[in-house]
Amino acid sequence: MVRPRTGIAALALTVTALAALSPAPAAARAEAPPAPPRAAWEIPPTDITGSDLTQVPGKLAEPSDDGPHPGSTTEWWYTHVIDPETKRTFIAMLFTAPLPTAVIFWYPEEGAKLVLPEPTAKVTATEGPEVRSSAGSLVYDERRRAYHLKWTGTFAKADIWFDDALPGVTGGPIKYDNGQDMYWSAPVATSRVKGWLRPPGASSPISVDGWRGYHDHNWGKFNVLDQSYSGWEWGVSHEPDGTATLLGGVVKGDGTWQGVVGRVTREETYGCMSTLTLSKWRTSGLFSYPEATRATCPSSLLATPEGLKGERPGLDRTFHVVDPFILDVGLLALPESLGRTVPGSLGLIEHIRTLSARVPRS
Repeated sequence: MVRPRTGIAALALTVTALAALSPAPAAARAEAPPAPPRAAWEIPPTDITGSDLTQVPGKLAEPSDDGPHPGSTTEWWYTHVIDPETKRTFIAMLFTAPLPTAVIFWYPEEGAKLVLPEPTAKVTATEGPEVRSSAGSLVYDERRRAYHLKWTGTFAKADIWFDDALPGVTGGPIKYDNGQDMYWSAPVATSRVKGWLRPPGASSPISVDGWRGYHDHNWGKFNVLDQSYSGWEWGVSHEPDGTATLLGGVVKGDGTWQGVVGRVTREETYGCMSTLTLSKWRTSGLFSYPEATRATCPSSLLATPEGLKGERPGLDRTFHVVDPFILDVGLLALPESLGRTVPGSLGLIEHIRTLSARVPRS
């Protein structure tokens, strides 16, 4: 359900981690199998044509990577907290560019899922890192060594700490159509959160103690509504043993995927530029999306503060949509869906496509 100021909300929906990091040993391209012929009236699958495994620079994500990047045409900070037991999910996002914007998502245990732009006239980011607005703030507390989300918006209130965080990666630039480039940092790949949330429509707060939390930051010279590229794939899975699996990357204008799958454990963070296979296609209106996204690679690299080095095991992880939430605003369409990897896990999956990538081509 998309509420007022749809244009800005649509921009915010595309917020997420487009990765470009953990490299494969050498540049390569894995071709996707040809799609079966379809009847002329069917909505075609928004598939990929192959996977570009060209190395993109990366390192272990740290709070020092998370400050503002002047000159970016698009920049946002994203957080979510999610309850694996009830599937309740709260997402809060702050943009400094192209416009100062604050947006929340709320997925209740029962009832309609909501997307709501929170009124704010200014969003300011400084080193620390910290980003503040009248709708809410996200600040790294050096003494506690944890991120602190305080939300004071019109539709929701929250005071949440992202404790015991395990870091993901900082990567980029990933370069794609029309001279665009994007960077991604995920200093909180997964965490155990503590605090409270008063979601939209609630008269009193609820505890989020023990929920799982995630935070990432994207920036660069790119436009999420640009129609020269096809879209992106992104996913976060909080797994029951306290680990996480991350997925993110761009689908270029010719349908080529370039992105990463990563594993985050208490001992280490590692990942690789991945081959991607999309399957189990479903249709919503004029948009097709996959229920299964499989990312594989034969070996991976360890993420350290100095860069990607050493060799780690290969990866084979499939993200499954378990509760789709489809948003189609014309120039962009996506399922912002609850999903999982292994049994007992829960996270979020995006399969974003521009309008140009969804129009049938002869």
